[in-house]
Amino acid sequence: MSDGAAAKQDHIVAAALGVFVRHGYRRTSMDLIARAARMSRPAVYQYFGGKEELFRAVGGKLADGLVTAARAAWRGDGSVADRLYGMLAVKLDLVAGGVEARLRAELLAEAREVAGDVVLALEDGYTEAVAAALEAASGELDLLGHAIPARDAAAVLVASLTGIAQQEAPPEVLRTRLRQLVELTVRGLATRTPAPATP
Repeated sequence: MSDGAAAKQDHIVAAALGVFVRHGYRRTSMDLIARAARMSRPAVYQYFGGKEELFRAVGGKLADGLVTAARAAWRGDGSVADRLYGMLAVKLDLVAGGVEARLRAELLAEAREVAGDVVLALEDGYTEAVAAALEAASGELDLLGHAIPARDAAAVLVASLTGIAQQEAPPEVLRTRLRQLVELTVRGLATRTPAPATP
């Protein structure tokens, strides 16, 4: 595929993401996507065979971006709690930041129905990234591996994050709940009291 074609596909995927977020999968049409991309409908079909294929492409791009951003957040500065919060906040902002509360659960259900394998791959990749971060912090989180394996702790955090993200509350409330989840987790996995996270 040429660079120009790849750039055009990326443009269509970016436009489609905004449409899916505003309307959900069922209410989105290829006409809406074409208008958002400022292209004709036949031109969009030159790159994607239909709405499901495009939805799957959007999911794949989100999955790649999410894992990359989460790993970057972990490499940042701050305490273990700060960096773990940063990793999880990436997903919270993705899920809750641009989606109205009433559409969050609907979009997730549609995504599981239409592209369950893409959703599963996203969750697995993201959970593995969180597990690797926890393992890297095992010197500070000295109960990790004794009280609970890193993969299981990561799965609990990711599942809890999903629950937080689906609540109908303002983003700042959701972020506070996420911060509290991270603080509880870090304190529960350390025999020594870790330094408090920065607010």
